[in-house]
Amino acid sequence: MRPNIVVSLPAASSTEHLQALSEVNHFATTDMGHPGEGPWTFRMLPEPSLTAELKRIARPQSNHSRKVDSLTFQPCSPHIYQNQDRFVVEEWNFPGGTWQFNSIFDGHVNHYTVDYVAETLPRNLKNNLGTALRAAGNRQLSPQRISQILRDSIVQLDDSISSNFLDIFPRDLRRLSQMPDGAVQNMFERDTSGRFSRATARCLGGATVVLSLTDPNEKNLWVANLGVLGVRHHSGAWNGTLVNHIHAGHDHQEAQRIQAEHPREPESIKHGRVLGFLEPTRAIGDTWLKIPSLYTSRVFANFDQDWISQGTLKQCASRISTPPYVSNMPDVYHRDLPSRPWFLLLCSDGLSSAETYDGMDTASMTRSWTEFPPGVNTALSLLRAAIGGQDEQKVSRSLTVEMDERWMDDVSISIQRFRQRRP
Repeated sequence: MRPNIVVSLPAASSTEHLQALSEVNHFATTDMGHPGEGPWTFRMLPEPSLTAELKRIARPQSNHSRKVDSLTFQPCSPHIYQNQDRFVVEEWNFPGGTWQFNSIFDGHVNHYTVDYVAETLPRNLKNNLGTALRAAGNRQLSPQRISQILRDSIVQLDDSISSNFLDIFPRDLRRLSQMPDGAVQNMFERDTSGRFSRATARCLGGATVVLSLTDPNEKNLWVANLGVLGVRHHSGAWNGTLVNHIHAGHDHQEAQRIQAEHPREPESIKHGRVLGFLEPTRAIGDTWLKIPSLYTSRVFANFDQDWISQGTLKQCASRISTPPYVSNMPDVYHRDLPSRPWFLLLCSDGLSSAETYDGMDTASMTRSWTEFPPGVNTALSLLRAAIGGQDEQKVSRSLTVEMDERWMDDVSISIQRFRQRRP
């Protein structure tokens, strides 16, 4: 027979009661702006802790020599969801001066494609531009030539993703159709280097792109975009102008283009998405929507991954008749820069869907982006405005809400400021 064990717990003192109440007082609940949902718990952060936490998560960076402020932001725990946005800001020193390169890459489905793009595209573009500048010697490259270099660099990178995949698996469709499931699965299982898996993952994932290039004298600007990212250009009385076209299935012009390319395929655009699956109509990667459906049924269906369900792969494969459905051709814009002060803003689509701007028309949203308060880092000031501004409760809940899933899209911002140029 075991002896009885008695545990004696002394009553809490009044001071301890007050301390416990004080700790609970810092917590509240929210429906995250969706009436009837939740509630979810979040922690109220007072200043200066609130700003410090925002900086910790966003990790803003500044290039002081060229006045470029950048960040990427996703408050959700990486154990639940990993940020798939990337940004690259570089200065390229060539004979004749320093070029400024800014870029944002927005990944989807997985991180393999966007990581490859962020690592490879800036390097390839720098090499291609440097080769052209050296070949030109004392002659100045025309804006059209530089636009073509931008366009070619993006297309070539996307082609390399397809080529790396097709160097592994049969290009001959008849031979591919004769490969049993086990043979394909064994190829991945024996791939100790991970080369086959990486090449295949980059074909299932994708990345949209927005980038800018400024010449050494800050007289010329080039912008290239592929997908649903945004570019805003502000000058004069700080009026905002949308520079680029948004490549998405809900855009009438893009939907018409795809439907014209696939005239007898009513599901080429379905529910505002390519084949009913993908929102961007142009992207690097998403190769499985650019090549024959046999690769989906024979290779991608036998690749062990949890990004796209087998049911979705099968459904989309049944709709793939005349690929490609996703374009790798970017829009490239050239602008003569004004001598007056102005700034250029690149952003991922997460900024426009943030709580402050969600539901705004483009004109109102662009105008509001010129009104954010000044700060040490302009990208951080704009992010703060997007998630609540001076409303500490809204900002706190965006940073600390306890949810088991992602509650907001990735947000990436890059702002380049231009001083008044001397005549």
